[in-house]
Amino acid sequence: MAGTIQKIIPFPRPSQPEKAQIAVDGAHQGHRDLRFENTVTDENGDDVKLKKGAHVEVTVTQDPLE
Repeated sequence: MAGTIQKIIPFPRPSQPEKAQIAVDGAHQGHRDLRFENTVTDENGDDVKLKKGAHVEVTVTQDPLE
């Protein structure tokens, strides 16, 4: 699903990572906004952070053991 980084949510404690809020295009209003830890890895294996306004592709999967 396509989406856009709507905002970055910082946490006051350094021990907790900031969150990125993603607005998913075309999703129902109640399921439109997703929040994830803003710690991702790019295609080269480098740690990167998402930025507000960036366009992203979101894939949601479920662990088969659940």
